[in-house]
Amino acid sequence: MSRLISLTICMLVIAITTSASAEIYLRKDPQDTAKQDFYTKKAKPAPSQEQDNNAPPRDVVPSTNALDHANIVANACLSGQWATQPCLSALSDNNMVMASNYAAALSESAMTQSAENIKQHCAASTAASNESYPAGAMRSAFVECVNIIVDESKKSGITPDQSQFQLLFSAVQCLDGAPSCAAIEQGLSRYK
Repeated sequence: MSRLISLTICMLVIAITTSASAEIYLRKDPQDTAKQDFYTKKAKPAPSQEQDNNAPPRDVVPSTNALDHANIVANACLSGQWATQPCLSALSDNNMVMASNYAAALSESAMTQSAENIKQHCAASTAASNESYPAGAMRSAFVECVNIIVDESKKSGITPDQSQFQLLFSAVQCLDGAPSCAAIEQGLSRYK
């Protein structure tokens, strides 16, 4: 139970220190080399199923999947190891579970096109589970997955596991060498 509370606190600290939310868009085109300072832009609230925008945010209780993957990612990625194959594999495994569960939730809600979009645009982000890929290629795949999740969350009102999504978003920041990565690593260190 204390581990669950610690992960909840960790995810809240990460969200606050990184200004990360599902609303922040990364470069849509991985080849776009234009400078974008998306770390300093004001974050908007993540899409949710609640319609009342004035309602206080629901408590985010990390799922068992998120707890398990936070531990695996922490063991593989901390201390600046984000571009290594063990870390990329751990991140891909997280994305496989998150994207699969999210696509299933969309399908169950009769949003088959949205589910198919998630499958197509997040597939590459799961590739490092089985083979070795360059960190730059995986970063681009992670960005594509983040962006489609944001798009489909807006359209459907259905969101993926927010703790697992935060692991994905945090990985992009650390692969980019963002200053917020130190706070991300500090939060994840509790799960080693």
